[in-house]
Amino acid sequence: MNATPWSLDEFVAHDVFQSAVPDAAETRRESVVDVGAIEANFELRLAAERARIEADAYARGRVDGERSARATLEQSLQGALGALDQAAQSVALHEARWLNNIEENIAALAVSVARHVVQREIVADPSFVAGLVASALAQYAVDQEITVRLNPEDLTTCRLVIDADLNGARTMRWMGDANIARGGCLTEGRERIIDGRVDTALERVYRSLAQVQA
Repeated sequence: MNATPWSLDEFVAHDVFQSAVPDAAETRRESVVDVGAIEANFELRLAAERARIEADAYARGRVDGERSARATLEQSLQGALGALDQAAQSVALHEARWLNNIEENIAALAVSVARHVVQREIVADPSFVAGLVASALAQYAVDQEITVRLNPEDLTTCRLVIDADLNGARTMRWMGDANIARGGCLTEGRERIIDGRVDTALERVYRSLAQVQA
């Protein structure tokens, strides 16, 4: 076999080294694009993290605020309930006293009205006291000497009426006593004293109405 002469120029030699080394400009372009994407992605992640942190802080702040407001409200309610309880206890404690005061005031008013009515009757009817004395004398035995004490303004009129009715059937002693209010009398026998004074009668009425113990 005959060998054909050849040279290296006949072979196509590809620029392997040139194609294997990347173009500097292209590399720079790719590098720029990658950095921008990374920065953009970082900004997005940073914004998301910031939003998450803010939302978490807002939620915690809201919970803390609600907890604080609830605690303040509960404290205020406890204070109000405590004050209400104290007021209720005070009312219960003083209720009896207030009721007693009301009863006493009503009784005092009733006695005042009764006194006014009695005084008016005495002025309008001079025999009013004579009737009171006659009722008292009926409680004694006829043979007893009775001392009758009256207000000096009632003494003369009453004595005339009683002496006329008794016609000497009973021994009587009449005494004027300025300490006895008009319309009342005090009779004294051997064994008993009958207090027919207006003030005493009205006091009994007052104590009965006001339920006051003597």
